[in-house]
Amino acid sequence: MIKQATSQHVPAIRALMQSVPGFWDDSWRPDVIERGIDAARGPTFVYEGDANIVGFVCAHDLGFRAYLSELIVAGGSRSQGIGTQLVRRVETELVASQYGFDGSLRGAERRSNLANLAPPRRLLCFARNDHPSFSN
Repeated sequence: MIKQATSQHVPAIRALMQSVPGFWDDSWRPDVIERGIDAARGPTFVYEGDANIVGFVCAHDLGFRAYLSELIVAGGSRSQGIGTQLVRRVETELVASQYGFDGSLRGAERRSNLANLAPPRRLLCFARNDHPSFSN
């Protein structure tokens, strides 16, 4: 289940990031996750599995462009579409915020309206190994 990330999720998000080899950087500030969630001001979500958080996405909407600062899925939960679901949730939120949806549209009507709108922003997404700044 996808939920809005909050400060209550920070310990579990940190544990998730530290569980993936090469993801966590010990030089990061102790409050890096809290700052990321606060800076995102909205499109930041966790994916809860049976009892744990197994996915996290943090996006930043700059108005003219949006980007993902973090996208991670636990090793044992990969290839199940969790990352795809998290990114789609971010895209839905970005489109909804661009067109002023306030939650008053319900169910099929909202999905139908969103499906007919072209995304107004480009969502940039790089895996750490794919992004030029992470190459050796």
